[in-house]
Amino acid sequence: MRLFVAVNYPARLRQKIARLCRPLEEAGIPGRWTEPDEVHLTLKFMGEVPNSEVDAISSVLVEVAGRFRPFDMRFGSIGAFPSPRRPRVVWLGVEPTPALRFIKDDLERRFGELDIPREERPYQPHVTLGRVPHEAEAGEFRRLEEIARSLKITDEYRVTHLDLMQSKLGPAGAVHTRLVAARLGKRG
Repeated sequence: MRLFVAVNYPARLRQKIARLCRPLEEAGIPGRWTEPDEVHLTLKFMGEVPNSEVDAISSVLVEVAGRFRPFDMRFGSIGAFPSPRRPRVVWLGVEPTPALRFIKDDLERRFGELDIPREERPYQPHVTLGRVPHEAEAGEFRRLEEIARSLKITDEYRVTHLDLMQSKLGPAGAVHTRLVAARLGKRG
């Protein structure tokens, strides 16, 4: 079973974030752009995990979430990995608040105890807006930075839970299903 931990957003915010893709697509920037139902922030991608491990993973997620209070999430600018001149992924940045970093660190540590490999790259919180096809040419991205500077999400989102998600790959892309919603600890 292919699993990851995510922060999911309400439908209205998902639609607003997905609409950021339109100007990029209209400018001819190549990509498979994210649909509103796919919009989320990944905290930990685990990949293929045996079904027998799902209960232990769920317990760890509930435990970690319970130690943290709800917090506000703010969105940043649009960027690309590895670079805007030769992107593979176009993304919307998320402010790396202390709460987000501490939760990420705890998830990595506790899942590591279940023999789930730690992510070695520094965590850069983001929402994937699109994936670029391998055959795309560098010249097709000339306007990416210019257009990205004009696109913003000013909303704040109150994170109240973390979700364990299953990802099933299909011909039209991945379909995500929530398996567990782990509520963050008490507000006060």
